[in-house]
Amino acid sequence: MNSNINLVILHIFFIVYGEVSSFRCDRRPYGATSPSARPDGRFKLKLMGFDYSYIPDQLYTVQITATDGTSQFTGFMISAEGDMKPDPRNPRRTVSQFPGHIRPQDPTTARFSDRCLYSVEQAAATYKSAIEVYWQAPPTGNGCVTLRAMVAENEDLWYEDGSPLTMKICEDLRQPDDVSPRLNYECQICDEAKYEISFTGIWSRNTHPQSYPENDWIPRYSDMVGVSHSADYVLWTPGTLVTEGLKDLAEYANTSKLETEILEKVGDGVRTLIKAKGHGYRKMGNPSLAIFRTDKVHHLVTVAIGLYPSPDWFLGVTRFELCQEDNTWLAERELNLFPWDAGTDSGVSYESPNIETFPQGAVSRVQMSSYDKNSPFYEIDMKDLHPFGRLHIKLMRTYHRECNEASEGEEETPSTEENPKEDQSDTSPVEPEEPSRYQNPELPTGDGGESPLDADPESSEKCPMSQWQEWSPCEGTCDGGKLLGYKWRERYHLVDGVAVEKYDPSNWRSAKKEVSKYCKALYDDFERTECEESCTDDSDTIENTNDITARRRVMTQIIPGTSWRSKKRDSPLTKY
Repeated sequence: MNSNINLVILHIFFIVYGEVSSFRCDRRPYGATSPSARPDGRFKLKLMGFDYSYIPDQLYTVQITATDGTSQFTGFMISAEGDMKPDPRNPRRTVSQFPGHIRPQDPTTARFSDRCLYSVEQAAATYKSAIEVYWQAPPTGNGCVTLRAMVAENEDLWYEDGSPLTMKICEDLRQPDDVSPRLNYECQICDEAKYEISFTGIWSRNTHPQSYPENDWIPRYSDMVGVSHSADYVLWTPGTLVTEGLKDLAEYANTSKLETEILEKVGDGVRTLIKAKGHGYRKMGNPSLAIFRTDKVHHLVTVAIGLYPSPDWFLGVTRFELCQEDNTWLAERELNLFPWDAGTDSGVSYESPNIETFPQGAVSRVQMSSYDKNSPFYEIDMKDLHPFGRLHIKLMRTYHRECNEASEGEEETPSTEENPKEDQSDTSPVEPEEPSRYQNPELPTGDGGESPLDADPESSEKCPMSQWQEWSPCEGTCDGGKLLGYKWRERYHLVDGVAVEKYDPSNWRSAKKEVSKYCKALYDDFERTECEESCTDDSDTIENTNDITARRRVMTQIIPGTSWRSKKRDSPLTKY
């Protein structure tokens, strides 16, 4: 008796299980008693901006429209269905993958369905020839999604399924440029490498007109800050929470905390601190350049550049692999950069007021195709979005190392300079530098002329620079035993080993050399900073100081035929 009861219960279970497993949403119109008719092509389901595949997390517009321009319908339902996959907890059954969210675009015409998941239906049974709703694509890894539509002309005549009213779309597996390639955890390159990395801004009113700040002098980029590091170190990556340092960079374009956080990890997964000067009004498109070193342990590079003003948006690339699978260093790569969201501020536009995100969210791509009209990305697809910047990574040279050398202990002293200015090479032993093609001591220098200056090995090959000259004496006013003023120093653009614009009366070649506008924009050749020294506050000293300063100015000579560079030659106390 008990066995019969068990068999009946088991039979009922399999019937119910089969019905639940094959359950499908009933999209029948309210009050309809007749079965659906076969679609005749007069109504069509369309996905606006559809390019054969969907971009994860992208917001799309789904449309039902009459193809003949005259037909109308009263009811509809649009549903999203995910592909079936084996249940990881029970491989004998299947579960549906997440299909994304369907949501109304206009609450007067559409509402969430209370009959079906991931569906919207008509809000009123009025005649209409077209309807639009939003579909938020699922995150990556959810495979294909089927969008289905039901269209009802009246209670007795309605259509569903069929090619005009059903479409299956799968994830676009192509990745934007700034999504990192697969990591090479088994990097076996013994030689070390030196790379040049440059960032060029593209953000402007012409390229990104939607919601661009009204005052053109406000937008700017933060300094580019980054690291060359090992696979165990993470500065930032999608899906994780940002540090206070990266929060400051993303929200305020302030890099101080982030630099401190990186310096604390030198020797613990970090080899080189990367930093390059940020640019603002009238210089947004000027390149910023830095140099960094890599080895078989520290073969990844991560950088970040803040956008200001913005809620918490930044550009960059994370854990970018330089050690290729064939165990050679990547020669060169150019990457288009698109905004990331740090997850700390919920503003929707560049100049939104601070709205702290609580609890803090993880790093993610800034939402594209936003349905908020205040967003710079309102109804803009990622594939149609102009990049906000471009990153160029180039291999400069390699340094031979034997594979048995303990490179792990040979950490580089990190550079905190805004641009590569002085030779700040690794503390690890290096082979002698090969002769630079910019050094040519055999060129005639004239009687008593100065020899060509050595190029700074950290400057680029396209735009070689001399090393910085010594700082000038601190010049200013002595007040209360302290001299508060400024000191300055110079360096020179090199062309064929000749220091252009450096005065040498015997060097007839210098005045004939020209430096490209690109190189002048890339490197500063003059630097000034505040200084403070002890001094004696008496008239004799002041007279002597003034006399020395006067004589120094008199001795300063200018090349005939060249412009007077007042910003370098005038009193260091002059503001410019």
